[in-house]
Amino acid sequence: IVGPSNNFAHAACLAVSESPARAYNPLFIYGGVGLGKTHLMQSIGNHAYESQGMNVCYVSSEEFINQYIDALQRRQLVQFRNKYRKADVLLIDDIQFLSSKEQMQEEFFHTFNTLFDSHKQIVLTSDRPAAEIPDLEQRLVSRFEWGLSVELEQPNVETRIAILRNKEEELNVSVDPLIINYIAENIRSNIRKLEGALIRVSSFASLTGTDLDLPTVE
Repeated sequence: IVGPSNNFAHAACLAVSESPARAYNPLFIYGGVGLGKTHLMQSIGNHAYESQGMNVCYVSSEEFINQYIDALQRRQLVQFRNKYRKADVLLIDDIQFLSSKEQMQEEFFHTFNTLFDSHKQIVLTSDRPAAEIPDLEQRLVSRFEWGLSVELEQPNVETRIAILRNKEEELNVSVDPLIINYIAENIRSNIRKLEGALIRVSSFASLTGTDLDLPTVE
């Protein structure tokens, strides 16, 4: 659901998915928890894979770190590097977890350079702008800012209502518009909580056989 809080990020992701490594490289998406960073990132990967048959590699930074440690222990660094450096599109979630991990930052620095020099698309997400990630090497910050940084903000009430109505259709439930509005007006922080509230309310009605009214929802 596109609204004022995410239209710039959505447009950038669409451009990258249609022209990987030719639109914005790297694409750096940042914002708070539950605002759609992973959703947009995986949409880029799905589109690049389905429409162009590209070799897409998605991983969280935590998993990336764990795989690197495992490769060190098994003396399989070559295989680890090949996996990521031969990708057409590399998607890494929550890059802020590289903070303070000097050896991991060194490894990713070389992976980044290899992909960038080979004109491969890199997409990163973070909970904050690159320059605000503590204990991140300046050379990485600089590279993360080479392309385009886009922010996902908290959706306004109209967008939150649209998200809830969309979820209502997905769940195949019917909820009174007054209740939809009440949820949208009272849950503002992130989309995950917003959708979770609708699921909780509709599940309560279904499991108890209760007709939903505002006092019950409150």
